[in-house]
Amino acid sequence: MVLGLDDLLKLISEERRVSLGIREVKKSLKTLRLVILSKDLSDEEKAEIKGQKILVLEYSGSSYMLGKAIGRDHPVRALGLRSLNERIEAELKKVTANEGK
Repeated sequence: MVLGLDDLLKLISEERRVSLGIREVKKSLKTLRLVILSKDLSDEEKAEIKGQKILVLEYSGSSYMLGKAIGRDHPVRALGLRSLNERIEAELKKVTANEGK
């Protein structure tokens, strides 16, 4: 897993404006700023979301691991964030910088 992604997920779990699940993410694609996908999604679902003008990160763990990372006791195949505050943007910069390495 990318360093910093755990910290980013902890910050996201504190947010109120989060879409959880692939259906919710697909419904609100036009209003989302960031989407995180688990590796359990099919290639078609990933392509549909990546085709949008949204920042997309892929979580290297399963949907159960993604759910646990945000404090849920159930699997989360995708999550979307509608707004980015300063703390989330700072962590996001760290994560995207580490992905480039």
